Amino acid sequence: MSLRYSFFAVVPDGIIEIPQGSNLSWLTLFYALPRELVEKYPPALSLPRNIYELLDDPDSMEIVKNDMFLLLVWDCYAWSAWQFFQVPSKDGTYKDIPGDWKNYSGDFPLWRLSYEIIKHFRKKFETEMDWSFQRLFLMDRDDEHPWLTYQQFSNLIGNLTDMIVAEENWQPMIDEFWKNRNPDDYSGSSVHKRDFNRSWYHDRNHRHLSIEEIAETGAMIDGEMLFDIPNPSAEFETKVLQKIGIEQFERKLTEQDKQILRMRMDGSSLKDIAAAVGFRTPSAVSKHIEKIAGAYEDYVSGEYGSFLDKHAK
Repeated sequence: MSLRYSFFAVVPDGIIEIPQGSNLSWLTLFYALPRELVEKYPPALSLPRNIYELLDDPDSMEIVKNDMFLLLVWDCYAWSAWQFFQVPSKDGTYKDIPGDWKNYSGDFPLWRLSYEIIKHFRKKFETEMDWSFQRLFLMDRDDEHPWLTYQQFSNLIGNLTDMIVAEENWQPMIDEFWKNRNPDDYSGSSVHKRDFNRSWYHDRNHRHLSIEEIAETGAMIDGEMLFDIPNPSAEFETKVLQKIGIEQFERKLTEQDKQILRMRMDGSSLKDIAAAVGFRTPSAVSKHIEKIAGAYEDYVSGEYGSFLDKHAK
């Protein structure tokens, strides 16, 4: 089984690793946010729209490693995904979750699910879309990542949410969560909570969970862990980028891919590489570089798995 604890990208001077436990690993999702949402945390507006410039700027890196950067990304995506969850109506059809999400408490399982889905967004960005870390590192140093409009972002998250709910078969779980709401699922003394309290039919011995406990333990149903949510207290990886030795990995590549890898590591442009290896367009080179980065990720995962097999007995 592949162990994917990091993202990898081929860059001039080598292959770099972005640990999934680091704040930087959320940068692909950050660059997809529209300006209207990033404005909720004004310091993030100053972050360069080019990953090379960002990594070279200590002030920008301080912003990224701040917990507020994580909260910005997580809250924006959770709030956006929430808009697209569908819950059953009494007539058998489906509808958006009614009311303002502020009417619901941190104990509401769908609130927690809106945070759980974020890691699936990140995986989609990295593996199935043109938003991977390798794409960020293929940009020229003078280019800037464009801002998505609010509508573009909404369309993106709506499509991804529908896709992930279907792929993970979450709809039956969402249905059960909605049908089995209890008073703790509503916040404060809202009208929604007062109305619901008049007719709720659940076990009145339910246990209250704090937000901190949710973050630490995830959701438990009948003793089974359904999902985890990101822990905002997770320690930032001080060593964000790590250059990895590639000699053994390189032996597994074709001669053409070896040439592409070496030329890219030496700083050659995509246009120069295309001319050297006989490709018609630089975009064909970028696809090969993405393939090489993915193969390296699989290689590292395989090596780590073999190490565990030998030493974890």
